[in-house]
Amino acid sequence: MLNAFFPQQLLLTFAQPSARAYYSLNALSLHDSTRVARERGPKAELDWQVSRALLRACRQREGDDRAESLSHSRGHAVLAQAPLACKVGVDMEMIRPRRVMALAEWACNATEIDWLLGQDDPLAQHTSFYMLWTLKEAFVKAAGLVFPSDLSRVGLDCTTGNVPSLRAPDGAWLARTYLLGSDCVISAVWHPMIDQAMREEPVWRAGPSSVLPPLAILGAWRQHAGSAIS
Repeated sequence: MLNAFFPQQLLLTFAQPSARAYYSLNALSLHDSTRVARERGPKAELDWQVSRALLRACRQREGDDRAESLSHSRGHAVLAQAPLACKVGVDMEMIRPRRVMALAEWACNATEIDWLLGQDDPLAQHTSFYMLWTLKEAFVKAAGLVFPSDLSRVGLDCTTGNVPSLRAPDGAWLARTYLLGSDCVISAVWHPMIDQAMREEPVWRAGPSSVLPPLAILGAWRQHAGSAIS
C-alpha cells in the first residue's frame, strides 16, 4: 500500500522488477500510448513496464497534477514527485563494473576527475562516479540542460575539502544522493518556488509489488539563491 505524504514534500517511490505485474496498456498516458508500439529488447521492455506501472500507481494515489521525474535502470525504477511549480529531477544507476574513468573524462570537469583518481578503492571510486553521474543527469532533467554538453558544468565542487559542495544552476537547489541496498545509486535534485514552504527531507516509499531496500545517504546538499555554475 502506498501511504500518503505531506503535499509540500518531495516524494521518491522505488519499484522493483516485480512491479511489472501492475502494468496495464489501458492505463498508459496519451503520450506513452504513442510510444508503446516501439520495438524494444527484453531488458528495455522490462524497464518500460516497471516504470509505467510505477507511474500508474503513484498517479492513482497522488493525482497527475504534480511535477514528476522518472528514471529506470536494469528492471528497477524511481519516480520523484513534487509540488507542480517545483523543478525536479531524479536519476538512478545500478553499480556494475565499467571503465568509469573513461566516462568521467567525457562527463566530469578536472577537479571531479582528480577527486575520483584520488580514491584507491575500486568500489569507492565506482560509487563516487555514480553519485556524480546521477547528480548530473538529474540536473539535466530538472533544469533543462543540454545533454551531454552541460554534464561537466554541474555536479560537485571537489576543491572545498573533504566534503564536496554542490555545483548547480543558479538558484536555491536541494540535492540528495542515496545508496539503496548495495548496488543502486539514486540522486534527486529539486528547486522549490519562493512561495513553497517545502520540507527539506524527501519521503521514500515502495512502489507496487516492491520492497524498499536498506537506504543510506551518500550526500546531502543545499545551494542558496544567488549561487550559480560558471
